[in-house]
Amino acid sequence: MKSLVLIFAVIGIVLFAENTHAEPYKSFLKKAIELDKDGFFEDAIDYWEKSRIGSPANIKLFSGLKISGTYSKLGNLNRALEVSRALTKSHPQQYESWFTYANASGALKNYTQAISAFKMSIELKPKEGLGKVGLAFALFGDEKPDLAIEHLKDAMKVFKANKNISWYRDCRLAIRQIKDFARFPPQFSHLWLATNLKRIQDTFENSVLDFESLLKSP
Repeated sequence: MKSLVLIFAVIGIVLFAENTHAEPYKSFLKKAIELDKDGFFEDAIDYWEKSRIGSPANIKLFSGLKISGTYSKLGNLNRALEVSRALTKSHPQQYESWFTYANASGALKNYTQAISAFKMSIELKPKEGLGKVGLAFALFGDEKPDLAIEHLKDAMKVFKANKNISWYRDCRLAIRQIKDFARFPPQFSHLWLATNLKRIQDTFENSVLDFESLLKSP
C-alpha cells in the first residue's frame, strides 16, 4: 500500500513539474499577443523572447518570426535581419524562416541576398505563391525587370490554381507597373518596391502567425 501511495506521489510530482514547465511560455505568449494588439511593440518583444524559452519548436519559430517582424515595424531593420538570419540557422528547413530573412534583406535593399533567400523559400514550398512574388520584387530591385515579370507570371499560375483572385490581379497589375517604370529613372520605383515588400510581409504574418490557435492547442 505504501509503495502504491509513493508511486502516485511521484506521478503527481512529475505532472506538477511538467505543468510548471509548460505553463510559463503560454502565459508569456498571451501577454505578448495582448501587448502587440495594443501597440506596445517594444514591450511585446520581451515577452515574445520569453515565450521561446522551454516552448515547442513551432512556438520558438513563430515567436522568432514575430520578433523579426516587430523590429522591422519599429524601423530597426538591421536587428530584424539579425533575428531572421538566426532563424535560418535554427530552422533551416522551414519556409517561414527563409521568407522572413528574404523580406528583411529586401527591406535593407540587399536584393542579391533577398533573391537567394526567396529562392530557398520557394525550394522548400514551391506551391506557395507569395515567395514567388517576393522573388519577383527582389529581382526588380536588383534591376532585372524581365526576370521579375517572369516570376510574377509564375506566381499568377499558383494563385489561379489556388483561386486567390486578389493576389492574381495584383500580380497582373504589378507586371503592368513594372513595364511602365521602364520609361523612368530607377528612383521612381523605390517607394513602390518598399511598399510591396512590406505588403507581402504583412500578408505572410497575418496568414501564418496564428497565435490564437496555438494558445488553444494542448
